[in-house]
Amino acid sequence: MPRFMLFLLLGFSLVTPAAEVLAEEEEEALGPKVQYIEFEPSFVVNYGSSGRMKYLRTDVALRVNDPEAAAKVSLHKPYIQNDLVMLFSAQEPEIMNSSAGHEKLRQMALTTVRNLMTRLEGEPCVDDLYFRNLVVQN
Repeated sequence: MPRFMLFLLLGFSLVTPAAEVLAEEEEEALGPKVQYIEFEPSFVVNYGSSGRMKYLRTDVALRVNDPEAAAKVSLHKPYIQNDLVMLFSAQEPEIMNSSAGHEKLRQMALTTVRNLMTRLEGEPCVDDLYFRNLVVQN
């Protein structure tokens, strides 16, 4: 009986790694992998149309769920950066000085990026946009 238990345990130990490999392959086939595309260096812009200079500094990350979308977004990073700089610098202090305004700015930035990618690639490619930090100086 002990010899039978030894063979049984040995058999399970050989099957378990194969089962883990199959589970990993199934996971890869089932769903896309989330990727974050970060922009370096930080965005630093002045904003506001009147009064003294006001500054915004932020780091932006884009979430994509597909390696193909990540490649498309990475290809157009300079264009995306340009449009985000233009968007950020066109803001007024009313938007920049409240949490609700920050969320509105995030949504506007996401819409800007998605519209640009749709125009360039025929699909939005980007699932979400995040500010990793946001510093405003009035």
